[in-house]
Amino acid sequence: MYTGFFEEMINAEETKRFKAKQLRYKKPIVKDLNLETIQQELWDIQEECENVHWYFDTDEDTLINALDGNEDEAYEFKMMFADLCAECDRMSEDLNGEWVPDCFDKFFVAVGAGEGYGGLLGYDSYEQDYFGLSCTDAWAEDESKKVLKRLTKDELIAAARQCFRVYQSFIALRHRYDCLKAAMDILRDQNTGYLQMVKQIEEVYEKADKESSGFQYQWGEEVRELDRILDNMPQEAWIM
Repeated sequence: MYTGFFEEMINAEETKRFKAKQLRYKKPIVKDLNLETIQQELWDIQEECENVHWYFDTDEDTLINALDGNEDEAYEFKMMFADLCAECDRMSEDLNGEWVPDCFDKFFVAVGAGEGYGGLLGYDSYEQDYFGLSCTDAWAEDESKKVLKRLTKDELIAAARQCFRVYQSFIALRHRYDCLKAAMDILRDQNTGYLQMVKQIEEVYEKADKESSGFQYQWGEEVRELDRILDNMPQEAWIM
């Protein structure tokens, strides 16, 4: 009796799971271009900008040295991150306060944006999560088109215009961040390498000085190590 009851329960659960999987394409989103992802990326960019601001405040000399001592250029670089952080915050507020079409996620599925933005995801009501779509991609696009076709022509034009406004604003902010982050990483990594070299030289110099009693003797191990490091330093390091 109990065995049959549990078997029926398992079969019922499997049926629910199977039906939910077949209906994933009914609620699709573009993986890297949907409202939730956009909002999360805006928050992530803000956090990174704040981290850079903290880095400037705690180690501003590193940036100034990387920019050949140009304090004005360092200040301008810092302000670029501050402005970007403020604009991301403003866009986040706009997404919550301004009109964003209910069809936003489906709009970009319907126009085929999945090909350039990470593919499509479909919501599984049984698993309560999004999963990738493969063979059902065409179905997902068709279902999204059906939703758009229910709008009047004026409603569709207004929705399309607003969807593209959000898209353009987001892509512009993300592009600015990518460019600034790339430049920041280059400057920071380059200068950090020089500072590590200087620190290493200072440590070896102190050991060599102590070992050779003020460099009176030139054959000690630490003295030879100091000479080896100095001989292999790049020419740019001497400019510092």
